[in-house]
Amino acid sequence: AHEALSDGDVELAYSGHCDGGLRAGRLACAALDGPWPEGVVDALASFGRTNRSVLLKSYDYMLAPDTKEMDDLGLREAMLFSEDIRREADAFIKQAFDGRPYLAAHCRRTDFLRVRGSTTPGPGAIAGKLNALLAETELTQVFIATDAPADLRAELAKRVRGEVRFLADAALDSPGKQAAAEMWIAARADFFIGTVESRFTSAIQLERGFLGKAVGTSDQEFCKEYKKEK
Repeated sequence: AHEALSDGDVELAYSGHCDGGLRAGRLACAALDGPWPEGVVDALASFGRTNRSVLLKSYDYMLAPDTKEMDDLGLREAMLFSEDIRREADAFIKQAFDGRPYLAAHCRRTDFLRVRGSTTPGPGAIAGKLNALLAETELTQVFIATDAPADLRAELAKRVRGEVRFLADAALDSPGKQAAAEMWIAARADFFIGTVESRFTSAIQLERGFLGKAVGTSDQEFCKEYKKEK
């Protein structure tokens, strides 16, 4: 629901079902044919360059456009990590890896086990792929960003043939800041592998592109099953 104001602006709810909370200079509706980023890019391009910010409402599942499209729209630099997140994440990197190269992985669990069951791997497949990448890249350290419970974290630490690190005890005051710090750490890894159809993984891949990381070190994602190559 929204209300047209006398000055031409529009008032609408920022989130949830509460009235008010946000004033916009323009309200537009879009009918998209799926979560594909091309539709969002076309919609944003139609607004012209005079808008400094755009809020996409009621769109919980959105895939990010590729790096070039983000750059053409002037959007990629919009990701800004706050000073306390950068400070905590950099301190973790220094303490955990001591300046040595490391591999990073994003392993989405929780709701993905239900809604993405056909593509979300189990701990055995995750460990198998990570071990293969460690051998291939000759890295010995792994950072894992995950929403998995403690028992699964312990299982991965046991199965992976390398030094495994989790951001478990960061001095951050919210889960959102914790997740952002994990993105910062994963983006700076020498190699990254993520989760299929995860926006968190997509955000890390975009950040790695911004940092100049080679595509070949950023574009791999876990498969449901892992089969060792002969």
